[in-house]
Formats: sequence, C-alpha cells, structure tokens
Amino acid sequence: MRFITSLREDFSWALQFITQGGTTLKAYEEFHKVVLEDDGKYKVKSRRISMLHRMNIGVIVSDAMLLVKFIYGGYIGMIEEYFISKLKPGSTFILGGRRLEMIQIKDMSVLVKRSKAKNAMTPSWMGGRLPLTSYLSHFLRLKLSEALHPGNKERELRFLHPLIVRQAKYSHIPKADEFLVELIETKDGFHLFMYPFEGRLVHEVIAALIAYRLSKIKPLTFTIAMNDYGFELLSDQDIPLHDANIEAILSKENLMEDVIASINASEMASRKFRDIAVIAGLVVQSQPGTRKNNKSLQSSSGLIFRVLEDYEPNNLLLKQAYAEVFNQQLEEVRLRAAFERIEKSKIILKRAKSFTPLSFPIKVDRLRSTMSNEDLGKRIQRIQQQVFKLD
Repeated sequence: MRFITSLREDFSWALQFITQGGTTLKAYEEFHKVVLEDDGKYKVKSRRISMLHRMNIGVIVSDAMLLVKFIYGGYIGMIEEYFISKLKPGSTFILGGRRLEMIQIKDMSVLVKRSKAKNAMTPSWMGGRLPLTSYLSHFLRLKLSEALHPGNKERELRFLHPLIVRQAKYSHIPKADEFLVELIETKDGFHLFMYPFEGRLVHEVIAALIAYRLSKIKPLTFTIAMNDYGFELLSDQDIPLHDANIEAILSKENLMEDVIASINASEMASRKFRDIAVIAGLVVQSQPGTRKNNKSLQSSSGLIFRVLEDYEPNNLLLKQAYAEVFNQQLEEVRLRAAFERIEKSKIILKRAKSFTPLSFPIKVDRLRSTMSNEDLGKRIQRIQQQVFKLD
C-alpha cells in the first residue's frame, strides 16, 4: 500500500474525515462531526457530538485478553490478544496443558478444538516480552566472540568458561561476524536452533518467518520456542536445511512479504484498528449511563475495518493500523537490520549430537509450557545426564 507523504494531502484528508467521515462513511450523518459555516469557520453544532467527544477524549486503550473455549462450548482459559491474533486458522498452540487447534477468532473469543498434533506453539505473555535492546544484543555478540580469548580477565566470562569450552567443543562459538545455526536430532524429533541475539520479540517473528520458508520446501509442523538469544523450531520430520539452501532461507529478499504470509497480518491490523477507531471517534466507548466492552468495540470496529479495506484502502486510519503492526508488533526496522547483519555474516551450520549450552535454555523454556507429571527440575536433570553421556 502507498503511504500518503504530503502534509497538505494529510490535512485535506483529516478535514474530509471530520466533516464527512471520509469518502466511504459520508452517507452516515453520525460521522459528520464538524460543519463548515457560511463564514468559513468549522464548528461542532451537535450537542450530542460535543458531549460524546468530552466523554471519550481521555480514553486509554490497552491490550485485551481473549476467552478461549471449545467450539461446542466449554471454557478453557484466557490468552493475550497479541499472541493469538497472529495465528491462522488451523494453527496449534498450548494452553492449560492441552494442544489446541484454532478454528476462528470471533469478536473477543477464540474458538478451538482438541488437536493430536505432536508440535504446537507456546504462547508468549506480556511479562515475558521485555526484549533486549539492539545495543545490548550487539555487545552480547561481541562478548561471546571474545569468550575464548586467552587471558580474558572478566569475572563473568571466567565463571562461564566451562560452558563456553563445551559449546566450542560440540558446536561453535559464533564470532561477531558469524551467525550460528545448529541442527540436532533427539528422540523428541528434529531441532533447528538459530542465534540472532536480537531479543524475544524479533525472534518470535524470525522463527515464524523461517518456519514459513521451510514449509515452502517441505510441508512441516513446528513447535516454536525462543529466548532473548535465539529460537528453536522442532518438527517430527527431518528439517530440509543444508549448506545449499541456508542462504536463501536467511535471505532479506521479500522479507516483509514472507513475514505477512507467515502470520495473520490482517487480523493483527484489525485488532490494532479497534484502538485507533476508539481514539478517532469512529466507535464510541463511553456513552451516558453505559460503557461498551472490548467485545462490542471489536465487533463495531471490525466491521468498519473490513469496509475500509474493501472500499478505501488509502484511508489513513487503516494505514496507521498496519504501520503499528509492522513497527510495534513485528519490529520491522529492527527485523530488517537483523537480516542485513545476517546477510553480511558468515553462516556456520553445525550438526550437534545433543543439546549445547546455547540451545539448552531454549529447550527448557519449551519444557515449561508442556504438561507432565514429572517435576521440571527432574526433567532438566535427566536431559543433562543424557547430554553428559557424550563426554
């Protein structure tokens, strides 16, 4: 979509929006909020519009929680809108110890059914989405590349030296100008680990992108897990990644097109548009004696969103919704910078026999979300014993 860049065009559009509701909504009088008087001045003549504006001018929007329930009834739990809006129908995720397949999102409810898929996505929550800054991730890559330098006197690196030596022995320590990829086969399946060191938010998008590009080569189902340093794709089938195609998989070509194809961008934009529509006055949250809930707001704004997409794709509020998705949720600027760096780096592809010190914490993050009668600490100890048998 082409973004309007002229300030004059923007101003003219805004005037048309507040006086006529834009080109699409001009048939509805409730969107004619400001009137051009004979003296050339724009005024609000309706007492009702003035009252509603005063009641909603200080509106604060926030992330919503969606109700998850079986398609034939039965409440399961709540999940953050941020996570679920990215999934497409047929995607599987874990909630309440169950593997669930998403059927559809309807207003503020997620309709699901049980899934027998071996792999499923792990939900991310607001408390776990505070990512590394780009500056901190840059220095982490530098410090890791210096970890094996003889005579290193930094206390933290000396403390981590046994793990660093083990990582170098069984895989590789990526230098600042290298990008490490690990392939590991265990009884759980086939694991692909990548270490961009870009923070959870960016890794969440990169993981979905890589999964999408691999699925174009061979249809696969993945479980995705990540931390601030890297991410894991787990499949029950061999992952078609090798030296001949890894550069194409990690290419910056068609980056955002593939990202949009890998997630439900339209649904994400529709959810963002709800907040924009409230602030712009397209939907009214507070009225005398009543206040709309998120379900009603999403239903009303979703209808307007679909109408604008079909009949007025250059609407600035619509563009704002997509811009916020790309900049805030998909971190487009940082994502492009990460792929620029990866393209200039030497890609190191390693096939390890078991989990490495870099991959092990990501594996543990995935274990936290799966249901088991075995204590998490005991599960970790058992995996460690299996790993140390290789020594």
